[in-house]
Amino acid sequence: MEHNTDTLINILLIILSAVLVVAIFKKLKLSPVLGYFVAGSIIGENGQAIVSSKELEFFGEIGVVFLLFAIGLELTFERLKAMRKHVFGFGSAQVIITAIAIYTVSRLCGIGHSAAIIIGGGFALSSTAIVLQVIAENREQSTQVGRLSLAVLLMQDFAVVPLLVIVPMLSGEGGALVKSMGEALIKAIMVLVLIFVVGRAFLRPVFHSISSSNSAKSNELFMATTLLIALGAAWATDYMGLSLALGAFVAGLLVAETEFQLHAEESIAPFKALLLGLFFMTVGMTINLKLAYDNLMLIALLSLSLLAIKALIIFLLSVAFRFSIGVSIHSGLLLAQGGEFAFILFRLAGERHIVDDKVSQILLLVITITMALTPLLGYIGKLISSKLDEASEVDYEKNNTEIADLNNHVIILGFGRVGKMVARLLEAENVHYIAIDIDPEHVAEQRKEGFPVYLGDSSSIKLLKSVGIERCSSVIVAMENKVTLLKSARAISHMYPYLPIVARSADLSRATDYYDAGVKIIVPETYETGLQLGGAVLKSIGVSEFEVSRIKNQFRAGNYIRLPKQEDEEYSN
Repeated sequence: MEHNTDTLINILLIILSAVLVVAIFKKLKLSPVLGYFVAGSIIGENGQAIVSSKELEFFGEIGVVFLLFAIGLELTFERLKAMRKHVFGFGSAQVIITAIAIYTVSRLCGIGHSAAIIIGGGFALSSTAIVLQVIAENREQSTQVGRLSLAVLLMQDFAVVPLLVIVPMLSGEGGALVKSMGEALIKAIMVLVLIFVVGRAFLRPVFHSISSSNSAKSNELFMATTLLIALGAAWATDYMGLSLALGAFVAGLLVAETEFQLHAEESIAPFKALLLGLFFMTVGMTINLKLAYDNLMLIALLSLSLLAIKALIIFLLSVAFRFSIGVSIHSGLLLAQGGEFAFILFRLAGERHIVDDKVSQILLLVITITMALTPLLGYIGKLISSKLDEASEVDYEKNNTEIADLNNHVIILGFGRVGKMVARLLEAENVHYIAIDIDPEHVAEQRKEGFPVYLGDSSSIKLLKSVGIERCSSVIVAMENKVTLLKSARAISHMYPYLPIVARSADLSRATDYYDAGVKIIVPETYETGLQLGGAVLKSIGVSEFEVSRIKNQFRAGNYIRLPKQEDEEYSN
């Protein structure tokens, strides 16, 4: 009983420190990730020694598993195929070149061959958790920087597997290089084929069976099943000597191919956030403040050197892949830090005496410091990018280059208050979008805020082609000017008659004009405003949220104007 009480007290102290410190950091408008670092350093063995990092280490690793599962959920094989140039081209080049550069620098500094390989490979990786969080906080998921960062991080996650295989080989336990890599490849193929076969055969039937009932118990069962899939796939790859995260990522890819993708994402969101926070706290606990103080100048020099080397390599690669200077600088600064997988790699190398214990501790401090600087570096990169890449004229070739990896995205025409609200709704569901607006100053302002807005005339087919209209899923016409709205709709429907076009309207007396222009769905502005006002009144007098939502949806279904039934059926076919 006493042992259980002590464990409960430790858990309470961990949660209390996280809540207090993270709340302070949010109040100061700093990244919560830094708050977790500080909280961990305060209560860890190198701080007040209240809690040991070993008590949280496992939960932190599971947090990374859920992160990779969530990344997989946001992708489909079709989208991964569209991103292949950046994932396997840019990403592979970044990992290989960075690893070689840091290996060379390490050897020049007197580090042994085996240790230099581990250091080069570990420092080639960036922080998936922090970079994705910074991107999400700055609403940059649909921007070119956001998409490029995701592609590079995916390739780095793939690279973890061979790096983990190399560690025992370098310690003299793995035999010949070719044999070790061959065994690792065979294991990877076996377990991934198993996950794919089982996933393809059973995922849909299982989810369909669970979702056939609308009861609260079915939702609980769906959540439990999602956790089982993520953790089961992670266990399978770990059992075969591969990365926990690799199995979770592949499982996420499989679930993303089903119609239950969003439901699964909602199910793991609370676990992912909590466990990732614990992971960041374990990182903070590893900070040895005395060692950091004794080697302050060395750690500062190594941190700046790592940031400079990685930022320069990513910048040069970005330019080589024909990204703009602003995007290249932003991407370089955003991805220049060390990553969470390097913690696992360096700890493993330290346990096997490949890397000296003191050197390992210094390397961990370098990673922690560079991770902590990421939000600031991302902010600086964003400022530089917005200054260099301000839209002053239409550049079709540049547009084509920036959205080359996009597929099934939404195009928003007009980026005023309505268009911006649509964008935020799409972001909430992780749907990529591109916006077009005619006002240069407004476009420049919105791009500074991180929105992927392009300058030009929305009725120009050449401009629309440059932002991938042939590959988009739908078009939303959100501008106020009716003449421009109808002109844009006509141009699009003439070239792409089966593309869904949704438009706003202040005047429904001329609905025929919209239909003639090719609009498929008309959303009446005054009607929606009335619904929202009426809903607010109903809530204020005690009507339940569920009933208010139901009645609003009922009115929408009966009054939002669509194509006549026959035409609508032809379109859906």
